[in-house]
Amino acid sequence: MTRLRTVASVLALLASAAALSAQSSPLQEGVNLIREGQFDQALVKLEAAHRLAPSNPAIENFIGIAETQLGHIDEACNHYRNAIRLDPSQTAPHRNLGFNLLTAKDYGGAEPELREALRLNPNDDFAHYYMSLLALATSRDAEAIEHASHAGQLSGKDPEVGAGLVEAYVRIGSVDDASKRIEQLEKANQLPSAREFQIAVLLSRRAYYSQAVHCFRRIASLDPSWQSRYNLSLALLFGGQPVEASTLLTTLLSEQPNNADMLTFLGSAFELQQKMPEALEAYRAAAASDPSNPDRTLDYTRLLMDLDRYDEAIQVVHDGMEATSATGPLELRLGAVEMLKSNYTSARDAFHAALASDPELDAAYVGLAQTYSREANDSEAIRILEDARGKLPGHYPLEYYFGLLASRLGREAEAATALEKAAALEPNSPNPFYELGKLHVAQQEWPQARKAFEHVIALNSQFAPAHYQLSRVYARLGLNAKAEREAKQTHMLVDTQRDEALRRQRERAGSFQPQASANQLLHP
Repeated sequence: MTRLRTVASVLALLASAAALSAQSSPLQEGVNLIREGQFDQALVKLEAAHRLAPSNPAIENFIGIAETQLGHIDEACNHYRNAIRLDPSQTAPHRNLGFNLLTAKDYGGAEPELREALRLNPNDDFAHYYMSLLALATSRDAEAIEHASHAGQLSGKDPEVGAGLVEAYVRIGSVDDASKRIEQLEKANQLPSAREFQIAVLLSRRAYYSQAVHCFRRIASLDPSWQSRYNLSLALLFGGQPVEASTLLTTLLSEQPNNADMLTFLGSAFELQQKMPEALEAYRAAAASDPSNPDRTLDYTRLLMDLDRYDEAIQVVHDGMEATSATGPLELRLGAVEMLKSNYTSARDAFHAALASDPELDAAYVGLAQTYSREANDSEAIRILEDARGKLPGHYPLEYYFGLLASRLGREAEAATALEKAAALEPNSPNPFYELGKLHVAQQEWPQARKAFEHVIALNSQFAPAHYQLSRVYARLGLNAKAEREAKQTHMLVDTQRDEALRRQRERAGSFQPQASANQLLHP
């Protein structure tokens, strides 16, 4: 802020220049000494001028400037206040006092002074600039951007403010404006790697991945450390560029071959490319490098399950449980795999073991209930969920799955109550609202069903079943045009999802290859 204090001094000099010609020699000498940066000598001259004209607000303002530059902030503020008391119509003392309070992070005191300065002179670039700084400091992004737009070239001369405005643009969703400012700062060499890293992380968190890749790429070019290249690889992966991400991660692993995080992300990159053998090997290596972390085993077994390799998944889970004390999540995974194999007794043993490790694992109760439900024993399934809801109130999975099962058993009132609780616990999840809509349809409560399904689509516009149900509800309500529109949307989404599923299936299966010769088969 030292540079900004100098700016404030220059501003005050310019603002008061018209009053200097009629002032005494000590004042002129003091102002000249301020211009030369000799603030202690300037203060002596200005105090002499003050003794000659104790009621002159301009002198009080200049003494405040000198005191500010000497670091005597309290004394400076008192002189600015004296200047305001003597002539409240002058812009400079309000602005300079506001700046000092802003520097001291007294935002509540600074803001009224800066706003008064702008009321007196709406075109004061520096007052707008300081208000932009204050708005950034108090998380008022749109206001910071607005004041910066009226500050002329000032905001472009301060790299930290420029970076702060980039972040403000990102937070309000103006990513194109953020990109333009990033480019300007980079071209002017005013964006250090550490500051650009903060911007890149924010861009990633807001899912602006292409812009984050740009920033991480520049950081890696300036600082080719493994950390910078690793960050770039993650941005590429998150941004849907798995080929380049996997190439970079492979290079990094040659430097750090046992880095489990790198291996895990490499597995994700290969999986996105449908390179399943390579993905499996990366996940296996991650689990081997970090055997005590159950997440590594979960990543590995998830893909094994997707490939219907259940026996291998079971063995990997058992190996993982021997290597960690955090067995609860792995017992859950074991139960899930055994259930996929229709080994319901073994699945129940695993879910009970998970609950022995952690009695609050709501997913274990859901798993237990599902084993009975798959055996057409819904009465035992719902009893388990009822008991679990009593032990663990306020758990979304328990409320949601109880609601599903109660609805299937014709216990509509209980189902509605549970689904409403689930919706309150996870208001961004479309599933409980969709099930509530189906209950309303079953009871021919068409306005309530309409509201539920419209809310589902508001949460997830690609939820094809909700479009289908909504078309039926609109037809019942006589809204034929809307019903037809929703029916068309349903068909479009179903076709799109079918095409996507077939595309993934083709990629998994691969294309036909020429038949290998006997020699090739013997000597691959």
